[in-house]
Amino acid sequence: MPYTKEEKAEIWLDSFRFDYAKKAQIYKTAPDAYSLVEHFEKYRPKIAAAAGEDSCRKMEESLRSADYMHALLQTYTQKRIRCVCFSSELYPEELRQLPDPPLVLYCRGNAELLRERKFAIVGSRRTQPQILRLSVECSRALRAHFVIVTGLADGGDSAAAAGALESGKLISVLAYGFDHVYPECNRGLLEKIEEKGLAVTEYLPCEAPRGYLFPARNRIIAGLAEGVLVVSGGEKSGTRITADHAYSYGKDVFAFPYAPGVESGAGCNAIIKEYAKLTDNLVDIASAFGINLTATEEIELTQAELAVYNIIKEGETHVARILELTGLKAHELPAILTLLEMKNLIVSCGGNRYAAIK
Repeated sequence: MPYTKEEKAEIWLDSFRFDYAKKAQIYKTAPDAYSLVEHFEKYRPKIAAAAGEDSCRKMEESLRSADYMHALLQTYTQKRIRCVCFSSELYPEELRQLPDPPLVLYCRGNAELLRERKFAIVGSRRTQPQILRLSVECSRALRAHFVIVTGLADGGDSAAAAGALESGKLISVLAYGFDHVYPECNRGLLEKIEEKGLAVTEYLPCEAPRGYLFPARNRIIAGLAEGVLVVSGGEKSGTRITADHAYSYGKDVFAFPYAPGVESGAGCNAIIKEYAKLTDNLVDIASAFGINLTATEEIELTQAELAVYNIIKEGETHVARILELTGLKAHELPAILTLLEMKNLIVSCGGNRYAAIK
């Protein structure tokens, strides 16, 4: 699609691979990016002071070149990248409010998703199997009301993506450029996200994944979303960084509670102590946003969940009877019961007994 002169100026400025602080300093030397381009000589001393003389000279040379911008935009078109710039009408207002908003969002997929309500679900690579199942179900339930925002890490992020992908209501925020995929095992998932949802990054296509880029990426996940659910994470995990960003932005932060000693949940317990809302029921999240998830007809149930729920609906039931009637294995049942509790359909009566709420 055609870009405005202001958007082209922002794309041009972003093409020089300056770090965020330097790029922001250059951007602020003029009233806007287009003024900086049009009156480069006027602002040159300040630009040189911010960028260095060598970089300033390269910027100057690019403006004299008739091919620089044409080649740059052609490259993005060939790579199927749409640039959503700070001045673009599609640029999310939530990101404009950040102290360090990206100048350009490089997008593959349905960029119109940036206009919709968004909720983030994040987790670490080391996530217990039952928590992965819970994450998929939470994402699947919330996608009816939000676009789900997450990363691309294996584990909790992938589970959140799996729950929303089929609907297309999914944004995956990357910490590197589109010439790369990390982790490589999720290449297929990323391709599906680009086809059905949206993949977005603030980094140029050539930018390879590096450890220090991920914490910066996490501010975008937190900034885009109205709220964040942390499903897993160690004390110093990236999910903690996302949660801290969200809290500092005034967003609602939710977290699954964990038993003491579970390393993959230590970060969740820590933020619950400090500021996050303990979440063991999906209604905890929905009610914070004025959404009714309590009606049975609004809640999707798997075949196994429905079988267990139908038994419990007959009256207060012990887990031993549920196992006997459903044929489920003992290790399969706890996750299903937790999911039904989160969907506000059943409640624990103690002593391994459950009753239906509806």
